[in-house]
Amino acid sequence: MTETLVDLAGGIERRIVFSDGNDIRLIKALDYLKDRNKSSFTLIGNESQILEKLNEADLKGNPRFSIFDPANSGRKAEYSSIIKSAFEKRGKETTGQEIDEMLLNNSCIAAIKLKNDEADCAVGGSISSTGDLLKAVIKVLGLVKGKKFLSSSMFIEVPDCQYGLDGKFFVSDPGIIPKPNKEQLIDMTLSTYDTAKAFFGNKTVVALLSYSTKGSAKSEEIDMIREAAEVAKQLKPEMIIDGEMQFDAAIIPEVCASKAPNSPVKGMANVLIFPDLNAANIGYKIIQRLAKASVCGPIVQGAAKPFNDLSRGCKVDEIIALTAMALIQRKSMEDDNLL
Repeated sequence: MTETLVDLAGGIERRIVFSDGNDIRLIKALDYLKDRNKSSFTLIGNESQILEKLNEADLKGNPRFSIFDPANSGRKAEYSSIIKSAFEKRGKETTGQEIDEMLLNNSCIAAIKLKNDEADCAVGGSISSTGDLLKAVIKVLGLVKGKKFLSSSMFIEVPDCQYGLDGKFFVSDPGIIPKPNKEQLIDMTLSTYDTAKAFFGNKTVVALLSYSTKGSAKSEEIDMIREAAEVAKQLKPEMIIDGEMQFDAAIIPEVCASKAPNSPVKGMANVLIFPDLNAANIGYKIIQRLAKASVCGPIVQGAAKPFNDLSRGCKVDEIIALTAMALIQRKSMEDDNLL
């Protein structure tokens, strides 16, 4: 998976900021990526610690690497103004103490650099928390036009698999919205579709999953899933989508032909929208572990510019993959005139 994503991002030259610049795993990832992509890299964190790691990797002095140390930046007034403006735009108030704390928070600094057009996309989370990253996006960076919520997805590649698109799937939402209401479900469905079509193009097929297929069971939750699929289709008529669908009906043509013979999905779904975070998180991890699948994510969706979130236990190749994903997201947003 990593090589595939790096190849897809190879020609996308942008400015990437990393909120956890002190991480030696990140340095190793960028040492690999620098020979396969011409983007520039800004590392946020303690300058002396980052320089030491760059020196160990023989990257010190490389013009494509720069360091931003929040404790010694000299840009406090400028960045304070950006934070205040972001709060005012949201109709919120903030205190001097809160601003001072945000100016020392690496995730917030990355969000400021994105908002101030000093960077095109960002990656964090290998040291800092998901909460830090999401707060920075919400409080400083903001959402892309047309979006009301942040959501996430995982890119999964299952070896020797005939389902999905040659074993490739996007799964949502495994990381942000615990129990989506109808509006959130619609939003994350549309966001995940947009993420997936950058890879799958017109082969993108979306299924909203349930324990029921097309009325085989009845509940208010199932009604909500069905209604969300209908509204999403109305908003994006070109999208191939159906719901509610059981997992097997969504991905196996023969089962779909039996359970939902009139479904446009035809058992070929490669975008799987789970009903809640519990199901999505458990589901993708079952696939990852039992099917020995490769995964990339969480991919944060809905932000004004891509800012993806690694897990703190991530490996070097996961950092490489999610960085390449951020570049691909950026290019897709540009193509769709969302920036």
